[in-house]
Amino acid sequence: MKKAGEKLYVRVFRQIRAYILQNNLQPGDLLPTEQTLVEMLGVSRNVLREAIKAMELLGMVSAQPGRGTMLKQFNLDFVFQNVLFAAAGEEENAVAEMLDIRKRLELAYMHTAFATLTAQDIARIREILERMKEKWDNHEFFHVEDREFHMAIFAHVGNETLKILLEAIWDVDANFKTEEKSKYLDETLIKHEYIVRALEAGNEEGFVAGMIAHFASGKYLQRGKNFAEF
Repeated sequence: MKKAGEKLYVRVFRQIRAYILQNNLQPGDLLPTEQTLVEMLGVSRNVLREAIKAMELLGMVSAQPGRGTMLKQFNLDFVFQNVLFAAAGEEENAVAEMLDIRKRLELAYMHTAFATLTAQDIARIREILERMKEKWDNHEFFHVEDREFHMAIFAHVGNETLKILLEAIWDVDANFKTEEKSKYLDETLIKHEYIVRALEAGNEEGFVAGMIAHFASGKYLQRGKNFAEF
């Protein structure tokens, strides 16, 4: 059944996906020929090719010259990344929505993260933060280090899907509004410092407060605030 406003190639995409599941096709199996699919689905070749192209972009299939279209091994990382890039291109608010997802995931797992971090992990997180500060002192962005900082916090939570999804969100975030982000980097460093100090002190309550503040756009921590007051 076609959903209201759904593009024709998206409907065909869903139909091909249903065919794959119903026929229990496996990686390495070939889809029916283009002519067979056109007749089976009742669509034009152009629409079918759009649907197949979408499947290729998601890493689901690959074109095999002289053979046809072959199913690929499922790759969750690749799928997440492409879905998020597609969403970011479709809607103006998509990036903000993805960052909201990241916030909710990190806050949901922060207690588990705190319990799994070792002294060595915390020392590494401190080292990453110092690199962030050094870059900012030299008027350089520190997106790579910011990503490394957060992924280090959640390195041992025992959920690989969580890490893959967070990495995919960071990949998308790296491509948007760099100049806009620069307005908040002083505040970002303050909040990161508070998080690290709480970790170094073994203060879970402080760590949780720091994580919440990190996503609060200055609501909990203000620039110039003395960390000893928290």
